[in-house]
Parts: sequence; structure tokens; C-alpha cells
Amino acid sequence: MTQEEPAPFQMTPRTRDVRPDPPAVDRWPAVRSAFSDLLAECEDIGGRGRAAFDAPRSLTYRAAEAVVIHFADLVEHRLPKARPALVPTELPLQAMRTTRNILAHNYRSADKDMVWNVVQTEIPRIIRAMLSAADEGEHTES
Repeated sequence: MTQEEPAPFQMTPRTRDVRPDPPAVDRWPAVRSAFSDLLAECEDIGGRGRAAFDAPRSLTYRAAEAVVIHFADLVEHRLPKARPALVPTELPLQAMRTTRNILAHNYRSADKDMVWNVVQTEIPRIIRAMLSAADEGEHTES
């Protein structure tokens, strides 16, 4: 009795179901809420004071890192395509990316004074300008 050789394995692609495009979802309310949360977090970090921020192994500093990382993500990847005009033209996107990368990858080479300034001054200023521009745009569209 001889043993037959198994047939070579063959893959046959199946036809894909054609699905309709999902309905467009307005992501702006969720992004707006995230910006408002970041603004509150910046205020909370400032409320804890510079001494808490500068302390060794500071959770306040870690919170500031998270704010910068989340802010950069929102601006670069989550802002709805219909809302790019909200981003202030003076926002240095490359500097924001670089700062985000330094903080995200834990290089520990970030200047604490710069991080404090970004979280206490720059991010709140930019968020307020963006929310204000959005409010003005929504009132003129109505």
C-alpha cells in the first residue's frame, strides 16, 4: 500500500463584501471637550505650584508631559479636517512635534522651564484662541 502525497496548499481569495462608507461623524464636540479638559489640567498643574512641578520624581511634571503629548496629538491627528483654520498660524508645528517627541520618549532632556511655560502659558493661550475662533465660526454659520 503506497501513501499518496498531500496536495499542495492553495489559497483561494474570497470576494470581499462591499460595505457602504460609514456616515460622517462630527468629531469636533469630542475634540472640543478634550481641549477643555487640557485647559483644566493646565490650570490644575499651575495650581499645584512650581515647587511640586520641580520636585524629584514629580507627578506634576509627568502630568505636564502628558498634557503636551495629548495637545500635540489633538492638533495634529484629531482635529477634524473642516477645522484646520482654528489652528493659529503662529503655532510652530515642528517645534511642537519635537517637544512632544522629547517628552513622549522620555529623553529627560527637556528644559523644565520650557515645559512649565508651555503648560502654563502657550497651550492655554492656543486652546482659548481655538475655542474662541470655533465659537465665532459657529455663530456666523447660524
